[in-house]
Amino acid sequence: MKRPRLWPDTLFMRMFLLIAGLLVLSQIAVYWFFNIYQLNPRAEMLARQWAQTLTIVAALQPAQVDALRDRLQQEGMSLSPTAAIQGHSPKAALLHATLVRMRQLLSPQAELLVDYPHGRIWLRLSPASPLAVGVALPAPAALPLPWLKLAAIVLLSLLGAFLTVRQVARPLTRLMNSVESMGREDPPPTVPETGPADVRRLATRFNQLLRDLYQLWKERELVLVGVSHDLRTPLTRLRLAAEFLPSDSEARGEIVANVREMDGVIAQFLDYARSGREEELEPGDLAQLLQELVERYHDQTELILHLPREPLPTVAFQPIGLARAVQNLMENAMRHGAGPIDIRAERRPGAILVTVRDHGSGIPEAILPRIRAPFAQAGQGGGIGLGLAIVERIISRHGGHLSLRNTPDGGLEATLDLPCPRP
Repeated sequence: MKRPRLWPDTLFMRMFLLIAGLLVLSQIAVYWFFNIYQLNPRAEMLARQWAQTLTIVAALQPAQVDALRDRLQQEGMSLSPTAAIQGHSPKAALLHATLVRMRQLLSPQAELLVDYPHGRIWLRLSPASPLAVGVALPAPAALPLPWLKLAAIVLLSLLGAFLTVRQVARPLTRLMNSVESMGREDPPPTVPETGPADVRRLATRFNQLLRDLYQLWKERELVLVGVSHDLRTPLTRLRLAAEFLPSDSEARGEIVANVREMDGVIAQFLDYARSGREEELEPGDLAQLLQELVERYHDQTELILHLPREPLPTVAFQPIGLARAVQNLMENAMRHGAGPIDIRAERRPGAILVTVRDHGSGIPEAILPRIRAPFAQAGQGGGIGLGLAIVERIISRHGGHLSLRNTPDGGLEATLDLPCPRP
């Protein structure tokens, strides 16, 4: 069981998380420092003003109370008996810092009570003080709550990180899409030569590389077609000459067999060079294609076709190319394995699996990973080692892949994984 990735596997998400994290942390740090440098001076100023007022109130004589009350009202403050006030300890950072500083300036018993229903802040020197000073409570809507500020900062940081990373990663995404379509589209699409100078330079060189590769493929096909034509012409003359030999001549049979083998080698070279690039994908009946292949080879060996009870869904494939791929697997099983040969088609989520299995000795595990390479051979069973390479090229053009494994009870199992839209 694979462990879940804590760090994303795509460059876009890695850059997004990194930049977003740095932006969020920097904004939090700026917000924190801003509040520290803004809050502390304000708390210091309020604490000194209110401490001075409380000191004056504490030194009042009874006859001076009314005069001070009138003066405080002119400044937006009030004076009230302690018994008439109500409130609770402050929760706002500014008021809490102000209370801490007031207690440092006055005494640890100094109090600051917040009365939200009446919109007042009450100050007194101690719980036993007969009088309390009231000041207006700042309106809550005057300044946004800190967490709203922080949420806005985080959202803006994430949006900025997303836009930045998308702008940076877009050329890479285009480049990746073009690389993935190199073997599937003819000719492969080029990358738009837009953006910054270095990105334009990369796109220009990449497009030139695509054009050079495409031209190389075309020239290789032309050379192979020409060579095959030039080789098949003398082979045809040899075969015709062999027909004039006596029918019971041993040389006649050897010549015809050798000509047939050479013609098969030429056909394999052409198949490997083309591998289905000249054929379009089209919806078709995969079960019917497999039945036709089994009927074609049923007189050569024992072939068993296994199809699911429910009909296979219609899937887009290259009729000639996919038939060639399955045919190569069947011929490999007949040439290198042993019967019976099981051909199975089954539906899986998002795919259709076509499996060809023989009951021979299989392939040594040491060479199994590289047996699909061109000209790789597992033994001396004949062939030039292009069969599996052709199969892998064809199936890759369908967006699928080829897998090989030795079965526990003997034999090789080759599986074609064809993508299929989910219902």
